[in-house]
Amino acid sequence: MAGVFIVEDDTSVQMLLRIALRTRNHEVVGVAENAEEAKDAILSLNPDLCLIDVCLKSYTSGIDMAEYVIEKLGIPVVVMSSDDHPTLPVPFVLKPICLPHLFAMIGRALETPRF
Repeated sequence: MAGVFIVEDDTSVQMLLRIALRTRNHEVVGVAENAEEAKDAILSLNPDLCLIDVCLKSYTSGIDMAEYVIEKLGIPVVVMSSDDHPTLPVPFVLKPICLPHLFAMIGRALETPRF
């Protein structure tokens, strides 16, 4: 079981992720709709993994947020987007979300050692 923080501005996707993660015994430890509110929450909650939408409606992009979480906090990330991003160096899930692929990418991300 992993503690997962979700950074997603679409509430229907947030709900889908909450339900899906619960079915796999993961705990959603927090949710934010933009990168700015996510940063403080992630720092205080120290999740095992972050799911981050690439296209956030915020000053900081999802890609910048993912880089911050990985490089500064050492927390694994899975990014989500409706556009294909084959060059991203992190586990990636294309929207609409295919749950088996999501869980495979979560497993892959959690295998990454934290520093």
